[in-house]
Amino acid sequence: MNRNTGAVIELELAGLAEPEWLAKQGAPLTVSFAAEMVRFDGAQLQFLAAGSVVRTVPLSNVAALTWRTALTRAQPVSSSHRNAGTSWSEEEREQLRSEVLGDLSWSEVSRRHERSVSAVRAEAVRQRLVDDTGRRLDQVE
Repeated sequence: MNRNTGAVIELELAGLAEPEWLAKQGAPLTVSFAAEMVRFDGAQLQFLAAGSVVRTVPLSNVAALTWRTALTRAQPVSSSHRNAGTSWSEEEREQLRSEVLGDLSWSEVSRRHERSVSAVRAEAVRQRLVDDTGRRLDQVE
């Protein structure tokens, strides 16, 4: 049994799985869906979300099961990135514009906004201040 919010299950079903629509010329089929928990019920696997069964699969049909969740990949937020994940205000966007056009380093801009370097660069790209490599667009020849 596994409980993870935001988890996505990937089931690889055996090529001879029933019902017939699961089998495509004997090749395994991968099915993805959201679930928070899996439990055994006799020869069946039951997948649950919000306390309700969202899918039941015969155990004999499962060739592989992968449990993917954002929780396993999440990086701890640095104490210097207090604004991580928060929306950008118009005032903060204007400040970013002047900082990028004022030739501050990405690490300094990151420190001032209390966001990661990748977050401030991504916002600068969204504002069309820089390209995907971080090069200022007003200086491109």
